[in-house]
Amino acid sequence: METRDFQPFLIVLGLMALASLALAFTVDPTMTDESGINPALPDRVGEWRGADVLYCQNPEHQATYLARDLEDLSTCPDCGGELATMSLIEKQILPADTIVLKKQYTSPLGGRVIVSLVMSGKERASIHRPEHCLTGGGSQIVGSHVIEVPIQHRNDLGVKILDMLNKGRTSDGRTVSYASYYAYWFVGKDRETPSHAARMFWMAADRILFNKSHRWSYISVSGSRQADSDAYEQEIKEFIADLYPQMLRSKS
Repeated sequence: METRDFQPFLIVLGLMALASLALAFTVDPTMTDESGINPALPDRVGEWRGADVLYCQNPEHQATYLARDLEDLSTCPDCGGELATMSLIEKQILPADTIVLKKQYTSPLGGRVIVSLVMSGKERASIHRPEHCLTGGGSQIVGSHVIEVPIQHRNDLGVKILDMLNKGRTSDGRTVSYASYYAYWFVGKDRETPSHAARMFWMAADRILFNKSHRWSYISVSGSRQADSDAYEQEIKEFIADLYPQMLRSKS
């Protein structure tokens, strides 16, 4: 059978898919507060010690601080502006019911990683494809792949890793390059995936089949790496294996 013989069927399937997407994102579903994780980041992950990241909301300042270095967690020590768990630009762009938490973790050997949790509210705009906001300003994605993180007493967790190459300037004006990574995955009610497309599919399915919209989250872990080595992957696996079980919501 020639390709043109399938065209009517392909058109019908395409129209059905478009109708499903339109229904999924135009019908107002029942919003639930259910999610797969607790809206919190642990203070310790194995030997890693965490400190909350806080942002000055003064448009003229916008400095970043670690909570452990501050006496007053609500007021910027330099300009007196308000401190918040999200940056000013995040606060301006994201829906008001979005939860954003960030912690910097340091190891006894001097390693450092940043963990970010973004939990959506009613609007799906709270969470987007991470690749969209990581490029520009001297940063580019030079590779991506998915790893499986072994976690005790459950199935492996799929995590997507973006290999980044960044350029910046030193205080004396020199341009320097450094390599980093950005690892992430999405968590819904009883669902986990490293795929943005899969997350969108499950969101649409919940809306169409059950008229429900649960709170989705995305968790990221970022840090430095050696450009000519994949040794950082083992660090990611070990860190996430200790981190993620502490964030999961109890099923009891």
